[in-house]
Amino acid sequence: MALTFQSFRTTLGNMVASAQGACPSLLDLNIGSPGRAMLEAVAGLGLWFQFIALQILSRTRLATSIGADADSFVQDFGLTRLPGTAATGTVTFTSFSPASQSATVPVGATVRTASSLVFTVVQDMTNPAWSAGAGAYVRPAGTGSITVPVECASTGATGNVAAGAICLLGTAISGIDTVTNTAALTNGSDGESDAALRTRFVSYINSRSKATVAAIENAVTDVSADLIYQVLENVDTSGAFLPGNVVVFVDDGSGDVSDSVIDAVYAAVDDVRPAAVSIQVVRPNIVRPPVAMTVSVGSTGDLATVQATISTNIATYLNGLAIGASASYSRLIQIAYAASTSVTNVTDVTLAGGTVDLPATTGTAYRAGTVSFG
Repeated sequence: MALTFQSFRTTLGNMVASAQGACPSLLDLNIGSPGRAMLEAVAGLGLWFQFIALQILSRTRLATSIGADADSFVQDFGLTRLPGTAATGTVTFTSFSPASQSATVPVGATVRTASSLVFTVVQDMTNPAWSAGAGAYVRPAGTGSITVPVECASTGATGNVAAGAICLLGTAISGIDTVTNTAALTNGSDGESDAALRTRFVSYINSRSKATVAAIENAVTDVSADLIYQVLENVDTSGAFLPGNVVVFVDDGSGDVSDSVIDAVYAAVDDVRPAAVSIQVVRPNIVRPPVAMTVSVGSTGDLATVQATISTNIATYLNGLAIGASASYSRLIQIAYAASTSVTNVTDVTLAGGTVDLPATTGTAYRAGTVSFG
C-alpha cells in the first residue's frame, strides 16, 4: 500500500481549513497567534510520524533496505552478504650487490605503492625461495632477486594495481634494495553491493528445494560472487555423453582456482543435487593466448605508461571472460586505443599469433597471457 506524504505547509493548511470549517465564528489563526502555534506544533508531530512510517517501510522490505538492514533481512532466510576479497600476486625483491650478502624476507614484511597502498608478504612453502629452517624467504648470496607472494592489506578492487605499481619497501630488509611487481594484480574484489545482494536473494529463494540448474548455479554463487562457472548436464568433463551427470567448471578469473574453492563449490552443489545424480566440480581448460601489438603515442604520452595500462586492461578483459566464451580479436584494438588519448596508432595486432577471434569452446576459459609490444 502506497502512502501519500504531505509537506508541513500542506498539513498546516489542511488543519487550519478543518478547524475553521468546524467553528461557526472566525478563528484567529494568524501567524503568532496561540491557535496557530498549537496547530503548527501538531503539524510538526505529523511530519515526525510520517518520517517514522517511512523508516519502518524502508527497513521491512528488502527492496528499500540498505546496508545493515538489508543484511538482517536476508539473514532471516539463511543468506549472508558475500565479503570482498584481497588482491594477491607476486613481487620481486632485488639486490644491487647480490654477491656481497644474502637476504631474508620474512612473512609479514610489507611493500607498498606510491599511493601508500600496502601489501604483505604471505607464506608459500612451495615457493623455491622458501626456507623451512628460517621460516622465511631467502635470497642466497650470488642470486640477484627472488619472487614471493603478497596479499593486499585491505580487501576490495582498490588492491588491483598495474604492473610496476608496487615499488617501495614498507619494511627495511637487509640485502634488498628494490621491489616491483612484474605482473598486474587483478583478483581483488569489493564486497557484495546492496543491489547484487537483492538480485541473489531472488535467485536464492527461487532455487530452494529445487534440484535445477538454477539451484546449482545459485549454490556456486553462494560460495563467492566472484566465481566464473559453466554448468553442463548429461556429459562428463571431456564432453562425452554421460546420463545423470552434472559437470561444473569453476574459475575465479585467475586461471588457477585453489583446491579449497573447488572443495567448497562441490560441497555447496552436493547440498542441492537430486538423488542418483552425480556431480563433478573441476577447473576449466585454461588457454593463455599471447597478445602482440605495436603502439604509437603522441608527444604528450609516455609510451611505457601506456603499454603498462594496455597490458593491465587486456588482462582484465581476458580474466573476466565466461567459461566457454570466445575471445575477441577486435576488442584488443579497442582496449589499446581506450588506454590513453595519446595513442595515435595501433598496428600489427595478433591474438595467439592470428588476427581472428578465438572460438567459444565448452569447458575452456581464455585467461591473461603475455602481452608484448613491437
